[in-house]
Amino acid sequence: MSDDDEMEIEAYPLRSYQVIADPNRPDVVAIAFETERGHSLYLASRAVLEDLGKDLLDRASKMPERKTS
Repeated sequence: MSDDDEMEIEAYPLRSYQVIADPNRPDVVAIAFETERGHSLYLASRAVLEDLGKDLLDRASKMPERKTS
């Protein structure tokens, strides 16, 4: 998804996530997200995981540094 494709959607704080391998489907993994509204589960291929990882790292690098106590 490019920046031009972004649209407003309802957002909830992410509480946790899991990446779950399926031994019967080695070409995909399940990504489970938990929010205050419940769980969502998505399947992702290697290509999607690679793109997602790059995008998350890029966006994280543009955020302010986290303060430590």
